Amino acid sequence: MNKKASGKTSPAKKLGRIAILLLALVAGVAIVAFFVSRLEAPERVSAEENRRAVQVMQVGPTPFSVQASGFGTAEPEHTWSAISNVKGRVIFVHDDLESGEILREGTLLLQTDPSFYELGIREAEAEIASVDAEIEQLRQEAVNAAGLLDLEQQRLVLSETSLERTRSLVASGSVPQSSLDTQLRATLAQRQAVQGLINQQNIIPIQLNRLEAQKERVLAKLEQVQSDLSDTRIYAPFDMQISEVEVEKFQYINPGQRLFSGDDIDASKVVLQVPMQDLRRVLNEVEGQNQGSDELNISGIEAQVKLVGDEQSWEAQVVRIANGIDPATRTVRVVLRIEQPGQSFDPNSNPRLPKGMFVQGVLQIQMRDPQIVVPQSAIHQGWVYLVNSESRLERVQVRTLLQQNGMAVIEHGLEGGEYVILDDLVPAISGMALSATTLDGEMLNGLGDTQ
Repeated sequence: MNKKASGKTSPAKKLGRIAILLLALVAGVAIVAFFVSRLEAPERVSAEENRRAVQVMQVGPTPFSVQASGFGTAEPEHTWSAISNVKGRVIFVHDDLESGEILREGTLLLQTDPSFYELGIREAEAEIASVDAEIEQLRQEAVNAAGLLDLEQQRLVLSETSLERTRSLVASGSVPQSSLDTQLRATLAQRQAVQGLINQQNIIPIQLNRLEAQKERVLAKLEQVQSDLSDTRIYAPFDMQISEVEVEKFQYINPGQRLFSGDDIDASKVVLQVPMQDLRRVLNEVEGQNQGSDELNISGIEAQVKLVGDEQSWEAQVVRIANGIDPATRTVRVVLRIEQPGQSFDPNSNPRLPKGMFVQGVLQIQMRDPQIVVPQSAIHQGWVYLVNSESRLERVQVRTLLQQNGMAVIEHGLEGGEYVILDDLVPAISGMALSATTLDGEMLNGLGDTQ
């Protein structure tokens, strides 16, 4: 009986355990309630929509110039090579006749010995004097022959009268037949004398013509010798920069020998190779501005050339557009002229365009009407992103007229006044909230105005 009683838990012990559990539970609840009472209530936060920051530009009609560019080589507008027309020994060479030197128009550059041609002039002049003397002699002979002919004709009249009288006397038997024969011979001789003088007069004009022709030949020879004499002196035909010199003082030269060469310093030219499709845009605008005119006036095309790889540039004038297309490059040749007057030459502010330098040329003409222009990067596969009056993204489809130098001319889709997004938004969702800033750093409010 005692063993069974010892193996069972007494009621008092059970109650004690229950009380401990209840006290622990109450203590835990009290601790939790204490900490909960110490917590602050969470703040209520109103939900705000995130706005993407973008940069925008306001578009509107603006002047725009159509451009075409190409490349070419700079050359002097005029080059001159001195070729000897005469022979002789060089007796004078200008001290500055050296490659690179600049010599002004009219400067005596070179002279050859003129003595040979001076002798030729004196010889021709003497021959002309001799011919003039012969001509004068013939003219005097013509005067003399005319006087003699007059006398001889008078004698012939008398002789013819005597002949007729003698015939009458012979017929009447008053004089013998021999008298008639004698008078007839005298008359015939007189006729011969008169005819001889007439023949002489007829020959004199022919002889005069021959002498006149001879004189003309000698005068032509004299003119040629005088020209050769002037060619012994070579002057600069224009302000020029000497490029090559191939002659020295005391050197003997022959006709046709190259002496030296020089380049014009007042103007250069560039034959620009321009792609046909680019030039066509410029010419289309020129034709539009020249409506009603039969000729294509290219004077309105502005041109500029610059060194490739350098910022130095020069204003140019479009002289002409060559006919045809280069078969190798499929380009059109446009001839430009760059004026560089020698008196305005300045190696710092206005340097001369170097000969043979490879340059890039740009042709441009302003379009007749202002255009809506946006950066090409603002067009996304034919769509432009705008910021509307509620500062939200709006997609607009556009059509471009042309693209040039990173800019695009809008033909359809924009009217002007819109704010075009310049950033490349990814993703670009219509209606998304935006925070727009202009290129000047001004913020746009909800009405699309700067503040």
